[in-house]
Amino acid sequence: MRANDDDIKIFHPQKKEGTVSEFADLAAIMDEQRANGNSMKAAILGERFASLTPEELCPGDAAKLENSELTQLRALMVFSAQLAFHKYLPHTILSTQAVNAMYSKTEQDAPGFYSVISDGTSFSFYYLTERKNVNVEREIGRNYAMLCDRDDDEYMINLGSRIYSETEAKVMALIEEFEFIGA
Repeated sequence: MRANDDDIKIFHPQKKEGTVSEFADLAAIMDEQRANGNSMKAAILGERFASLTPEELCPGDAAKLENSELTQLRALMVFSAQLAFHKYLPHTILSTQAVNAMYSKTEQDAPGFYSVISDGTSFSFYYLTERKNVNVEREIGRNYAMLCDRDDDEYMINLGSRIYSETEAKVMALIEEFEFIGA
């Protein structure tokens, strides 16, 4: 006896339009960025920034801070650098390479710090502030002070605001120094 399989449907996935050409375009952009040296520059930029410490960026302030406050300051620097890479590098591929290189070097050089920033909540507070886009520098400073358990401490609020801005400026200067093609 033969089974009746008239009600069985065979699934045929639909081809997505443009997918192959999108991948081809992306591959071409990646090849172009490698060929013109931008990819290597982005990786070096990320690694170089990973080596920047609060003690180098703001030695006088860093000397006054406790270890936990220095850790939070370094996390703020990484957050600000990551935003600046995405904002100022000429292509998303390059900003992703710079961020990945920064995190890779950070994990290699300071595994304990890397786990703090990858598992911590500080980035969540900073991202919320960025999204609100209202008095961002001041609110970033407030978040920094709050994360250091010094909520209304004007010195800490001002320090967080200043380091946020100085980190962005440092990244912009490094990007100019590297002379990215297409920037």
